[in-house]
Amino acid sequence: MAGTKEYIAEFGSKSFEELPFSDSDALTLCEMFYMPLEQTVSSSFDDEPVEFSKAANELYALRNYKHKKLGLMITKNASVNMVAMAATQRYCDMKIYAVNEVYSFQPAIQYCAGTFILPDGTLVVIFRGTDDTIAGWKEDLDLFVKKNPPAYELALNYIEKLASHKDGNFIICGHSKGGNIALHTALKCSDEVRHRIKGIYNCDGPGYHDFGIFHLGTYDEILPVYKHYVPSSSMIGMLLAHDYDYKAVKSSRLTGAFQHDIGTWQIDDGEIVTLPDVNKMAKLTDAAISRVCSFATDEVTTAIDNITTLVIGGIGQETLTETAKHIASSIKGISEAIKEISPVDKDIIKEAFKGSGKFLVETVKDIKNSNVAEMTRLAYSHITR
Repeated sequence: MAGTKEYIAEFGSKSFEELPFSDSDALTLCEMFYMPLEQTVSSSFDDEPVEFSKAANELYALRNYKHKKLGLMITKNASVNMVAMAATQRYCDMKIYAVNEVYSFQPAIQYCAGTFILPDGTLVVIFRGTDDTIAGWKEDLDLFVKKNPPAYELALNYIEKLASHKDGNFIICGHSKGGNIALHTALKCSDEVRHRIKGIYNCDGPGYHDFGIFHLGTYDEILPVYKHYVPSSSMIGMLLAHDYDYKAVKSSRLTGAFQHDIGTWQIDDGEIVTLPDVNKMAKLTDAAISRVCSFATDEVTTAIDNITTLVIGGIGQETLTETAKHIASSIKGISEAIKEISPVDKDIIKEAFKGSGKFLVETVKDIKNSNVAEMTRLAYSHITR
């Protein structure tokens, strides 16, 4: 049993003509794209694509030829895999094009998209997941409280502009928040672009504000080319209103939070190792979060947004890594920020989640007797876009 690192070593000598683009390639590219390739690749659609091996090696040089950590929660294999991929026959002839990165604290935006061009002209678009920035984690919350975060519009603009500049079919991929954005983009893009999409990969992406997006006719349209993977003890992929057309993946880690790292997902003989279903912990997360969200009126989500914006501002750091290094000052800043929370927002949150312990116990009981998918649909049924 192996992971992406071993997949590169074992199949890196095979061209895409010998071994067509696979689910394992999508996984490998999603993991590697946490590397800041925007530092060596132009964001302009008017510039020519560059060889992936050239861009990767230049980035490695910029990082002093060291495999530096990207952050507290980022897969540790990204740098190692990037350098290894650049040296293989399989990936060295790929080109990379139009790496667009947008970062903002207010509003919270942590977005990056890039396109890999395979030798046959297929365009593989990768949307980056949440990185080490505090803004990135705030944006994750905004998937629910703001319903339509700015990243959605950025991604739609990206895919439409790409389509106008390049011929060829699309494969759209993303891990974590990137998976959420990839699916949203495929569902909301123009018909002309959607007809060019030959593959969609959502790797443990969280869900949406409600189930409305899955009632669009476009969801049924993309299902034949849609692949949704979650680890067996998934936590992130069970958040919010998500689809149930997923495959459970075997991870080398035991618990959900650590299984989110796609470098731990198992690959055997070039294929992602799947299981019959997610385990009870994933189903508990699914049902529990849906119950919490069932109390989230517009008034509640506004209060949550106000409070988290204050608290995050109080941290006073840009990344999780910096927060960990300056933990004392960060805690002090959070304490001061909490004092600024309005009494109205405090009362709204207190009332909304009163008795939360009781309904979590009820959730555990319901899982034993009910269909979790139906439970979550009912929990979100009152929410409309």
